[in-house]
Amino acid sequence: MSLRARLALVIALLAFLPNLVLALTLGLMGEGPWSPLALWLLLIALVSGAVGYFLARSLLRPLEELTRALAYLSVKEGPVKELRLPAPKEPPPMEIALLRARFGELLQRLQRLMEAREAFYGALAHDLKTPLLSAIRALEYLERADHLGRERRVELLLALRRELFQAHLLVENLLALSRLEARTPQRETLNLRALAEDLLLRYREEAG
Repeated sequence: MSLRARLALVIALLAFLPNLVLALTLGLMGEGPWSPLALWLLLIALVSGAVGYFLARSLLRPLEELTRALAYLSVKEGPVKELRLPAPKEPPPMEIALLRARFGELLQRLQRLMEAREAFYGALAHDLKTPLLSAIRALEYLERADHLGRERRVELLLALRRELFQAHLLVENLLALSRLEARTPQRETLNLRALAEDLLLRYREEAG
C-alpha cells in the first residue's frame, strides 16, 4: 500500500469512526428502523473517504515535488558541478525543507569528491606523461645515434629503464587505488620478514 493510500485511510477512519460510534449509540437508544441509519453511515463513509483522499494528496504534494526534482537531476545531462535542485513552486513544510537541504548538502559533497578526483587524475596523467615522454625521446635519440660507444649507450638505456620504471610505479599506484575504492580494505596478518626480503630483491639495483 502506498503512503498516500495509508494516509488517506487514516484520515478517513479518524473522520468516520466518531460518526459511527455516535450513530450506533443513537440507533441503540431509539426505536426507529435501521435503514436510514445504515444509509447515513454509508454516506459518512463515502464523505470520509473523499476527504481523506484529497487531504492526503494535499499533504504529500511537497514530497511528490521533491521526488520529481530528484528524478530531473538523475536524467539531466552535463557536469556534476552544475547540478542543482530546482526551486520549489511554493514554500515547503519544515520537514520537506530540511530534507531538501540534506539532499543539497549531499550533492555538494559529491561535487567536491568529483572535483578532487578530476584534480587527482589530472596530476596523475601529468606525472605519467613526463617519464613516458622522456623514454620516447631517449629511444628516438638511440635510433639515430650510431656514433655512440657502448658505455654511453648503456647509460642511456639505464636512464630509459628508470623512466619506464617510474611510469610503471605510477600505474601500480593507480591500480591499487582503484582496488581500494572497489573493495573495503580487510585486515590480515603479514610476514614482515618476507615483505622486507621482497622489497630488498625488488629495489636492490636502485639502492645500489
